[in-house]
Amino acid sequence: MKIKVLGSAAGGGMPQWNCNGRNSAGVRKGQAGLSPRNQASVAVSADGARWVLLNAAPDLRQQINDTPELHPAADGTIRVRNLEEFFAAQKGYFESGRAISERLENVRIEPGRRIARVMADFVFVDEGEERRGTLGLHLAEGQDGWRIVAILFSYDQVR
Repeated sequence: MKIKVLGSAAGGGMPQWNCNGRNSAGVRKGQAGLSPRNQASVAVSADGARWVLLNAAPDLRQQINDTPELHPAADGTIRVRNLEEFFAAQKGYFESGRAISERLENVRIEPGRRIARVMADFVFVDEGEERRGTLGLHLAEGQDGWRIVAILFSYDQVR
């Protein structure tokens, strides 16, 4: 699995546009030990070709420009799915008539104050053949309750 940190600063990046505090001012002056940073965001890939973005930030364009692994393929194609597209693809697969099922094992919940992470091992069975992997859900609590804000999964390597 490959993980690329696209940004590691609070909202708005560093320096903050509306701040002249010690760190923001230091970045603007080129102070040693301080450097500009994009807003916190991460890209994750199981194969180095297909990437999932977590916490896509307003400066996403700059983050992609700064990260060659996220550039479109030579033919100009790029594959990105939002949650609705992911769910539609899953629904279509399950409605295909194939003998498929999924089960979760070793479910772990890491609660936070207004965010939570759920991790589980999953077993996908397609026409009797099992494929194992890992599932991760990131949730955020809003005014309407808890919502899934990111889904990550990868299949274990076949050995």
